[in-house]
Amino acid sequence: MKALIALLLIVSFENARAAEETTLQSVLEELENLKKIISQQQTKIGSLEEKNRKLQEEVVHLKSDQEVIREKMNLKQTKVLKIPKNFGGEPRKLSRGADDIILSRHKRLISPLEVGFTALRHQVSVVHTNAVIIFETSITNAGSAYNHSSGIFRAPANGLYVFFYNIECSAMGHNDNTQVELVRNGAKTGIQAYCHGTGDVDNSSTLGILHLSAGDTVWVKLLYGDNISFGGKTLFSGFLL
Repeated sequence: MKALIALLLIVSFENARAAEETTLQSVLEELENLKKIISQQQTKIGSLEEKNRKLQEEVVHLKSDQEVIREKMNLKQTKVLKIPKNFGGEPRKLSRGADDIILSRHKRLISPLEVGFTALRHQVSVVHTNAVIIFETSITNAGSAYNHSSGIFRAPANGLYVFFYNIECSAMGHNDNTQVELVRNGAKTGIQAYCHGTGDVDNSSTLGILHLSAGDTVWVKLLYGDNISFGGKTLFSGFLL
C-alpha cells in the first residue's frame, strides 16, 4: 500500500514537472516572438526616421533654391528699373517725356502689354479730301486698339509707337495727284506719302514713329486729291515699341 502511494506521488510529481516545463517553454517562445516583433518595429522606426531626415534635407534645399530664385528675380527687377547712366557714370538727366517713355517700357517689361495691328482696305468705294481712310479688314489687332469700322487707332498706354502705311491709288477724276498723311489727335504729323495715278495704279509708302499718351488717336487721312479709289495693296500697320 505504501509503495502504491509512493508511486502515485512520483507520477503526480512528474506530471506536474512536465506541465511546468511545457508552460515555461510556451513563455520562452512568446518572449522570443516578442523580441522578433520589437526588432522588426525598431527596424521600421529606423527606416522612417531616415526617410524623415531625407525629407527635412529636401525641404531645406527647396527653401534654399527658393531664396536663390527670389534673389535673382529681385536682381533682374533692379536692373530693369535702374536709371540709365551717361558715359561719365553719372545718372542721366532725363526730360519728363523721355522719363515717361522709359518708365512705360519698364512697366511693360514687368507686365507685358501687346499692342500691334495690320489692316487692309478692300472697299471699292472712293475717298474724298480730308476723309479718314478706313482699313476695314483687320489681319492682326493685338490689344484691340485699332477700330476697323472707323479706321482710328487709340493708344492704350504711353510709349513710342511705330506706324507704317502703303497706298495704292488711282485717280477717278481730273486730279491725278494723291497725298495722304498720318494724323494724331486731328493734327498733322508731317508723315506723308504721295502717289500719282492717271488711269494707271501707283504705290507709295512711309513709316513714322510717334510718342503717344494713353487715349491719343491716330489715323490716315486723304490730305490732297478727290474721288480717289484705293487698291487692294493699301494697308495700315502699327505697334508699340
